[in-house]
Amino acid sequence: MSYVRFVNAPERHLTLVESGRLSVPTPCTGNRLVFDMTQLLPPGDGPPRALGRGPAFSTKKRTLLAIPVLGLVLLMVLWGVIGTRLSAERTSGFEDSANSAAILSSALEQHTVKAIHQIDQITRFTKFEFEKAPADFDLENAVRKGLVQSDVLLQVSVIGPDGQLRHSTGERLPNDVHSVPVDLSDREHFKYHVTHDTDTLYISKPILGRISMQWSLQFTRRLNDRDGHFAGVVVVSVDPRYFTTDFYNTAALGENGVIAVISDDGTVLARRTGSPDPKQRFSASGRYPPRMQLSGVIKDPLDNVLRIVSYRHIQGYPLGIMTGLSVRDELAAYRHTRNVYLLMTGFMSVAIIGFLLTAMLLIGKLMRREREMTILAETDILTGLPNRYQSLRLLRGQVGVPENVGQIALLMVGLDNFKTVNDSLGHAAGDQVLIKTAGRLSDIAARLSSDVFILARSGGDAFLIALKGPSVQDEATRLAEAIAEALQPPFNVRGIPFVLNASVGIALHMDADENEADLLKKADLAMYSAKEAGKACFQFYSPHLARRADRLMKWEQQLRVALAQKQFFVEYQPIFDLADRRVRGFETLLRWRHPEQGLILAGDFIPIAESTGLILPLGDFALDTACAQLALWRAQGYAALSLAVNVSSVQFWRGDLVDTVRRAIAKHGVPPSQLELEITETAMIEHPELVSEKITALKALGVRIALDDFGTGYSSLSYLHQFPVDTLKIDRSFVHAIPADRSVCSMISAIVGLAVSLGLAVVVEGVENDEQAAWLSRLGALDVQGFLFSRPLSALDASAILAQVGLSARALPALVHTAAPREPLKPADAAGDLPSLQLR
Repeated sequence: MSYVRFVNAPERHLTLVESGRLSVPTPCTGNRLVFDMTQLLPPGDGPPRALGRGPAFSTKKRTLLAIPVLGLVLLMVLWGVIGTRLSAERTSGFEDSANSAAILSSALEQHTVKAIHQIDQITRFTKFEFEKAPADFDLENAVRKGLVQSDVLLQVSVIGPDGQLRHSTGERLPNDVHSVPVDLSDREHFKYHVTHDTDTLYISKPILGRISMQWSLQFTRRLNDRDGHFAGVVVVSVDPRYFTTDFYNTAALGENGVIAVISDDGTVLARRTGSPDPKQRFSASGRYPPRMQLSGVIKDPLDNVLRIVSYRHIQGYPLGIMTGLSVRDELAAYRHTRNVYLLMTGFMSVAIIGFLLTAMLLIGKLMRREREMTILAETDILTGLPNRYQSLRLLRGQVGVPENVGQIALLMVGLDNFKTVNDSLGHAAGDQVLIKTAGRLSDIAARLSSDVFILARSGGDAFLIALKGPSVQDEATRLAEAIAEALQPPFNVRGIPFVLNASVGIALHMDADENEADLLKKADLAMYSAKEAGKACFQFYSPHLARRADRLMKWEQQLRVALAQKQFFVEYQPIFDLADRRVRGFETLLRWRHPEQGLILAGDFIPIAESTGLILPLGDFALDTACAQLALWRAQGYAALSLAVNVSSVQFWRGDLVDTVRRAIAKHGVPPSQLELEITETAMIEHPELVSEKITALKALGVRIALDDFGTGYSSLSYLHQFPVDTLKIDRSFVHAIPADRSVCSMISAIVGLAVSLGLAVVVEGVENDEQAAWLSRLGALDVQGFLFSRPLSALDASAILAQVGLSARALPALVHTAAPREPLKPADAAGDLPSLQLR
């Protein structure tokens, strides 16, 4: 099986040479790669996946036909939205008008109640004056004195018990004869009071006055003599327009509004519309439906105008008030809005139809371009394999099937040391290696008996292979071994043969709840586990890999929080002169005061900080804090005190270490010769040239360099010759075995002798008992540190121990550290001749 073939073609641009085939120039030759895009999967996987005129193309045709349908749906939705909006506007208009009518009816109610109370006061006053002295009662005198208001009524009358008019404030018409009595005994209000011995106010229907000859409303009360017998009726005649004329406001009620005072049986007592009668004729005539029906939108039976009506019954009186707003007036704004909406919607509909016609012409072209873009989006152009996106999509379809649990394996193949190819031969050569690798993997997948349904390039130097079968674990193992075997033949690029191995991570789909991303993550973790195990091997995923990755991620986040919240601090472990047991200097040790786990030592978090790059700000913090403390001790009189700071290998090849040290020294004003940077052997092994360059630059600043943990790595005498170090620090792993272990004693003796001969200072770490100190003291003038002398201390405690034991008088040589002559060692203390110093 082959995904890639070469053809000769002079063009240099990307073209589709055939239906379903993609042509692209190679990065390093004039040839072109032609990818057969009609088969993205190896043979034996069922029907080929067609990216040309297959099901996908039919789907696109259906999509094209769906555009006019969608356009019609859009038009329907548009008109539906406009209709809904107009309906809402109309409903809102009705609601607002109903609220306005209710407010106006409430105001009219208060106005009417106030007017009735004023009229009722007149009836009560007249009744009081009459019943107090019937013989002396003079109605006209009461009016003259202002006790009866005449500007709100037509007349005030008193009818005797026989129904004859006794007193009246009204004027007779010119043809009236004063001698002719006026009989009012036939009036309904007179008959009511004759038969009802109550002190209630009676309100009549509109009647034509026999004295005033005008239509009026009669407000009456019964009069009694001193014995409580019927003595007549007091009558206040009021013009019906009094209740409506002053209240009607065209701005509030409109030109076709109406207000009315209505009795409980529907008789109109007073009524006013927006078109006043120029002759001021009485319009209180006719009847309305019962009051329970005088609410909502009704057609006025008196003038056939459709109005929004609000009715209120006046408590304590047999009448109510009504306000009505013309629907025509109230919905004028709505009609204007409706016309605007309909006009705009019409224009939009025309525009949409025009757009749909134009779109249908353009989409045909766009669909052809889309097919090309789909190929580019789902395919790795370099190798012709499916890319990460397409592989995840295919994997999703298989992982989502419950029957496939336990029958799918995903292999992540990562080329080892591929970066070396790019760095040494260039990226064009690296691209050729990836193309050849894809071809070899394709051949392997074609020969495999299981169902390989994905072969893809995940990105960079990583490839994905997914297979399915009943014995998928065994097949995955055979496939990983086959991959290793297939990569053994050297790649030949530009005439240069070289071999690349691969680390393979294998993840089995064993959990029905996991998705394709989970399976990919497991394969990725397994691949990195294979790289950590020495590369050129394969590893199956196990849960501890995910737990470790999660743990590292959580620690990284906590480290970032700790940096932001300043949870790190520095402790100082004294370095003692073994001869006089006084302080020579201090080693700076970074600590983490975790809010939950308490004190965390550097060995527990420094590896994580190095892997995440957080060691750079941590190292800057430790260096700055150390220089600040050294400046403080110098100010206290300890001018000869030195301070050692550990430097990570990451700081050498990622950080601007030289400038950082220069800034710290200048900032705190400390002599460079009293600052010592401790570098591990590991840093020298990984980046010897870079380390040598930066050590030279640091030495130019005047800083001392110490080789830390000497003997724990792959120690070589060449380091002492190649790197200009000043101090050699013997690791604590050697010290715990002395003086009992003769071979260790011999090695330490040899290291000290060599260091002295090279003019290096020697510091022995991890001295924890007197026997170790006594044996080391025989080797000469050494510096030591360990729990026997002092644990790491805070700055305050370190100052205290300085004051207690004092500073060593032996000067630290800048270039040569001489050792005192050694006494001959006892047999228990030495191991004979010096070893060759090939320590590990």
